[in-house]
Order: sequence, then C-alpha cells, then structure tokens
Amino acid sequence: MKNTILSVIFLAILGTTTAQESTFESSLKQTIVALDSTNKLESMAPIVDQLERISQMESQRWETFYYLAYARIRYSFIEKDGQKKDALLDLAQKSITEALKLNGDKSELHALQGFLYQGRISVSASRGMTYSQKANSELAVALELNPNNPRALFLMGKNVYHTPKFFGGGAKNAVGNFVNARKLFEASKKQDELSPYWGAIPNKQMLDICVKELGEI
Repeated sequence: MKNTILSVIFLAILGTTTAQESTFESSLKQTIVALDSTNKLESMAPIVDQLERISQMESQRWETFYYLAYARIRYSFIEKDGQKKDALLDLAQKSITEALKLNGDKSELHALQGFLYQGRISVSASRGMTYSQKANSELAVALELNPNNPRALFLMGKNVYHTPKFFGGGAKNAVGNFVNARKLFEASKKQDELSPYWGAIPNKQMLDICVKELGEI
C-alpha cells in the first residue's frame, strides 16, 4: 500500500513537471514564431517583452536568453535611433553572457555575439573596422567549435561582403560562404524544438545579391 501511494505521488510530480516544461516550450516556440513573422518596429517590443518574461520564469534555460538576445539584436537593426540601438545591444550582451554561464551551445552563442557586433556597426559606419574585426573573431571561434554551423558561416559571409574589396571583401569573396551556408541549412536538422534554426532566408537573400552582382556562380 505504501509503495502504491509513493508511486501515485511520483507520477503526479512527474506529470506536473512535464506540464510545466510543455507550457514553457510551447510559450517560447509561439513567441519565436511571432518573431519570425515580423520585421516591423511596432511588433518587436511586445515580442521582446514576452521573451523577457519567459527568461525570468525559466532562468536556468540558456535557450531563453539566447532568443531574448537574438530578438533584441533583430530589433536593433530595425530601430532608427542610434542610442536606442546601442541600448538594445547592451541588453542583448547581458543575455548572451547569461546563456554562456548556463553552458549553452558555445558555437551558436559565439555566432550570436558576432551578429551583435555587426549590429554595433549599424549604429555608425565609423565603427566598421573595429566591430568588423570583433565579429570576425567571434565567428571564427563559432566555426572552429562547429564547422557545420550555418548561421556562423552566413554571418561570416556578411562580414566579408561588407568589407571593402581592397581588404579582401565584396561579393566575389563572400559568395562561397553563402553557397556553403545554404548547403548546411538544407542538410541541418534541429536537435530539438528549441535549437537555433534561423538564417536560411537572409542567407538566400545575400546569395541572390551576390549572384546579381557576379552573374551565375
């Protein structure tokens, strides 16, 4: 009888835990879908607010901080005011730091750090040389940790594309990164529902730009 009662209690606890995880994952996935479906300034603030709430409730999951940082970086590229851009990126930096403390996927987080540095350049072109080098270093680490990370390769391609041709940049030197990233996007499979996945669409856009400039590749 005692064993039966303990079994019932255990199953009840397990069911509650599973339900909590399911609610968390469902909420995060829904918010990510909303993030994917917009590129409008007025839509970004409530999405970021929701991700902030999720990160507070699930503060031991690195994914929550990853997507919060990603959303704020995306937000910064849409925002027009330079000070607000930097403020968003400052907060994104804190989220990346938290995700690293939680032993999140280091290749993905270094790639995201590179993306953040590219966001700093969008505030002022005068930052180009400094933050392009910083982004390049982070993306190199991301690819060293995982050579099959398509997001790191895509972002590396963007870095090369926007580097002056005199210094080895431009479409001709960047296109190979976008071609290889496309192959990796097509071949990659998500490890789980919350694994980073983004990048295929902007990679295609950059590849199309390069093809337009260079002709067929």
